[in-house]
Amino acid sequence: MAELSENESSFLTTILEFLKRFEWEPESVENSDGQITITLIAQLDIKEVKIYIKFNETSHWMYFSALFINNVSNNQFDVYKRLLEINYSTTLTKFGISDKGSIYALTELSLQFIDYEEFLAALRRLTNDINTYLLPIATMIRGSD
Repeated sequence: MAELSENESSFLTTILEFLKRFEWEPESVENSDGQITITLIAQLDIKEVKIYIKFNETSHWMYFSALFINNVSNNQFDVYKRLLEINYSTTLTKFGISDKGSIYALTELSLQFIDYEEFLAALRRLTNDINTYLLPIATMIRGSD
């Protein structure tokens, strides 16, 4: 692991304290050229997903993301349209399709005035939104076979 700057170390310490307080142990914590990535495992109603929390000292934002459906090859137009509709109905989480055809969820949080309640709300919102929309999206994809 590369050496952390004082600012990164402070943010990382804060985030790890938030996770400890919430009793959620990270699967891993990595530093790649100043980009901190914390990996969490979330057990949803239907499946387990990896959540990545990413930030660095030059950004004012922390990103929470998760790929939760791999390789969407069927019904892409309808899936994309549905993701746009979902994005209008969610307040913090945004959904998209990656270059490789996987569906992801993303939430951004400002690092400027981060506190425990805000961090926890963002993490809960991401997992709750994935949990809510996973089955309807997966059903739409399978329904076109």
